[in-house]
Amino acid sequence: MKIIDISSPIYTGMPVYKDKEEKQPVFNTVTNGYVTETRMQLDVHTGTHVDSPLHMVLGGATFETIPLDHLVGPCKVFDLTMVEDSITVAVFRKVKY
Repeated sequence: MKIIDISSPIYTGMPVYKDKEEKQPVFNTVTNGYVTETRMQLDVHTGTHVDSPLHMVLGGATFETIPLDHLVGPCKVFDLTMVEDSITVAVFRKVKY
């Protein structure tokens, strides 16, 4: 089985919820002699993520209760790098399945 990581990279200026500035990840890199350390601050909903039922359901299950096999399985990956504005039905008609 071929495994493809489809997670999005995390970077300053990445698309975030409603383009809210406070949702942007913040990186602080310090080099002291030969040691370089980076501190990263981000919203838990940054980039590729899984929402637990608790996110939207009062008293819902927490993330660690979701079985891993519910998050891994077969999928189709489409190259949509040609999309400039938004993904539409017309875009999918051009994609090779």
